[in-house]
Amino acid sequence: MNRIKLPTHKHPLYPTPWVRSCSGCYRENDCTKDGYRCYECKIFFHKECAESSLEINHPSHPEHPLHLSIPEKFYESKNCKLCGKTLVNMFYHCPLCKFVVDTVCIKNPPPDVIEHPKAHKHSLVHLINYYHGTCDFCEEKFCDRYLYKCSQCQLKFHFECSNLPLEITHPFHRKHPLKFLTREEHYFLDGKCRICGDELGRRFYNCSICKFSVDVACVKNPPPLTILFAKAHDHQISLIPRIISFNCDACGLAGDRSPYSCQQCDFMIHQSCIDLPEIINVNRHEHRLSRRLQLSPGSWICGICHKKVDWSCGAYSCSICPDYAIHSRCALRDDVWDKLELKGIPEEPQEIKPYTVVNGNLIRHFSHEEHYLQLNEENIICGGSIRCEACVLPIYSQAFYSCVQCDFILHKTCANLPRKKRHMYHAKPLTLVVGDMTYFDCSACSNPSSGFRYSITNFNIDVKCSALSESIFHESHGCTLYYIYGNGKHCIACGNWSYSTFNCDDCKFVLDLKCVVLPKTTRHWYDEHILSLCYENPTKGEHWCDICEETFHTKCVLGDFSLLMPGHVITYYGKTRFEVIQTHPGFLPRCYICPSRRAVPFVSKTELREQRINIDAVTWVTATGAFVYNKLYVDR
Repeated sequence: MNRIKLPTHKHPLYPTPWVRSCSGCYRENDCTKDGYRCYECKIFFHKECAESSLEINHPSHPEHPLHLSIPEKFYESKNCKLCGKTLVNMFYHCPLCKFVVDTVCIKNPPPDVIEHPKAHKHSLVHLINYYHGTCDFCEEKFCDRYLYKCSQCQLKFHFECSNLPLEITHPFHRKHPLKFLTREEHYFLDGKCRICGDELGRRFYNCSICKFSVDVACVKNPPPLTILFAKAHDHQISLIPRIISFNCDACGLAGDRSPYSCQQCDFMIHQSCIDLPEIINVNRHEHRLSRRLQLSPGSWICGICHKKVDWSCGAYSCSICPDYAIHSRCALRDDVWDKLELKGIPEEPQEIKPYTVVNGNLIRHFSHEEHYLQLNEENIICGGSIRCEACVLPIYSQAFYSCVQCDFILHKTCANLPRKKRHMYHAKPLTLVVGDMTYFDCSACSNPSSGFRYSITNFNIDVKCSALSESIFHESHGCTLYYIYGNGKHCIACGNWSYSTFNCDDCKFVLDLKCVVLPKTTRHWYDEHILSLCYENPTKGEHWCDICEETFHTKCVLGDFSLLMPGHVITYYGKTRFEVIQTHPGFLPRCYICPSRRAVPFVSKTELREQRINIDAVTWVTATGAFVYNKLYVDR
């Protein structure tokens, strides 16, 4: 099976060997061997649901054909005309008559009465428009399409549960019958289902002789006993429904129950690893990665978690970079993989360059197409008086491009920023957005900026954060620091708690992104010398700061507007407009919020209550921490 694009689902769907719960119909009467899954939404579809006809004729509405649709495209009627179920997935509707019917009811309309249910001694009546409470058989919430009630006992049942007997012979345990029990009625081995490993609910099936327990879901939808699926293994694999310790040959991690196995090859695999994607992109590497059943013998380190990779187990590796490999589970993390299987999809065309060379040192950059930019890289002594439009940082002695007709300036490195890139901060590719002078908060370091940004829906990172790689060397520490997401820690410099940090696990050294991207040198009008970033907390009085009567804290030197272009009018979230103004000894406006006169390098000027006032956007609180700025004396 090839991947398909379902008209009523926005993401590609990929083949999977079985489906336990279909998001197209929520039918749970049996486990279907062939189906599709969406990696992005983490949902599954029966093959017949994924490939449903877009238009049908049905006896429930003979007047007009019915069209396949989803709730987002149809709001006026939300309940199936046959079963009364709220429509949350695919359904058929008549656009002329506002008639809607569930896909399940199209194929198997519900009986009005179940005369002889296996789970109860009385007949059960179909309930319409009833969605609350729990099933009195399995004690799970009502989630099935069809719900039934005993009018004598007032007990309610899922349709699937109504046909489950109190004693069954299960295909995974044929030696003895399984009895329907509650947790209070019997002692069980480990409190987990023998098949799927989930915690057992209050009611389940059990063999007291073998201490074999299985939850109701695995009774209603058992996984197939055998699977022939080329993505998993060359041969047919069989389920071993028992507690058994094993190492999964697909991901290398340990398992404790019910793997699929090929005895011919001594191969075992987790149920969840059977349909791993074969070719993927991750945000930590520039090339595509392919799934390998095993790596070549040797010492391998995962490119994401930096722990050892067992070469004899499955992993993802790069065919271009022979030393790069990552664990299967690391590769498929939500913050790493973009949820696209790339097998059969050609490589993306070569990236468009950000500029074209006119001649010599003259270029036309896509961010400033109206004029040419000229390269300046010799005898540069700017002293920080001009700023780059992309990163909004001062230019001191770095090479830069300047417009031949206006004051537009780019660092040479910023002029070479790719127009699209993958980055560790987001699983999807990011696009470079330029030239709109819009205020945004960097999603990585939280600093406000008005420069260029890499963006995707509701996510923006500034240029300086986009320049960071997954591993860095920082002057404050002698070891390589690795980017870690998800394990919140305190930064040793500022003391703040962050989930995105650069770590040295051996030394327990942690820096958050705000401290990592602090400029190594900067200026403040208060002092004529360049200030350099220090990494130790100096003794009070040794490096005195007349700005805050403390040492040169980074907050005092940089302020809150250091990445907003001075002299420009900035749009704040599409509404408020304000001008960033550089201060000097003769211009220290009183902050509207504090109110105080601080020697901060920049303030914003905006209109509030029909008066023009100076606003320092944040109440100035002196920061504490290990990083400070100190004078850097340069021979002149």
